[in-house]
Amino acid sequence: MEQTKNDISRLSVEELRKELERREAEAKEARLIARERYERERNALVTDLMADAVWLENKMKVFKSGALARLNGFRQLALEYGEIRSNSKGGFLLRHSETQEVVSLDRNTVPEYDERASLAEQLLKEFLEEKVKKRDKQTYRTISALMERNKKGDYTPSRIASLLKIRDNYDDEKWVKAMQLFEESFQVRDISYSVSFYRKDTMGKDQALCLTFASLPVDSVDEEAEQE
Repeated sequence: MEQTKNDISRLSVEELRKELERREAEAKEARLIARERYERERNALVTDLMADAVWLENKMKVFKSGALARLNGFRQLALEYGEIRSNSKGGFLLRHSETQEVVSLDRNTVPEYDERASLAEQLLKEFLEEKVKKRDKQTYRTISALMERNKKGDYTPSRIASLLKIRDNYDDEKWVKAMQLFEESFQVRDISYSVSFYRKDTMGKDQALCLTFASLPVDSVDEEAEQE
């Protein structure tokens, strides 16, 4: 039973110390019980949500794999009937003739240059220093700027393409070799293939189906949770 103020006033110092220890022990036990309950409910929530997330991830993997397989299998038929552009780099779009729904196979690539580009850059710099810098500083600066790398340390394909457009401006051996190496070093590396889905909205515009969890709109949010 909880002791009253009058009871406490009659306690000795030793009894007061023991009473304080008792109350601290009760408070500690209460905190432990609260913590155990919190952790139990937290762990149960994480376990349930993770189970659903893993199930959903597996379903998405199976769906994506199946969709890619079916689209790649349909590619030849689409080519024969002109559904795929002749200049397509691998991706293509299919539209339903009645519902206007769209399934798009998207090729995700990265343009890059191999080690030959570094050699080309070295040769070009030597050529510029020996044959251009003193004679035409403006041209020297312009060509040097086309070789500048971006923040990631990569060449910019559009700039190198501009450089290759003037490949016939000089017949110096180093210049010619540099142009050849820049051209040969360029390649487009496939990263992945993805599939996108679209359907018409009320305004008749194609709207993508959102299959990315983070971007998926939610119709309603718990107002109490939002306020917290």
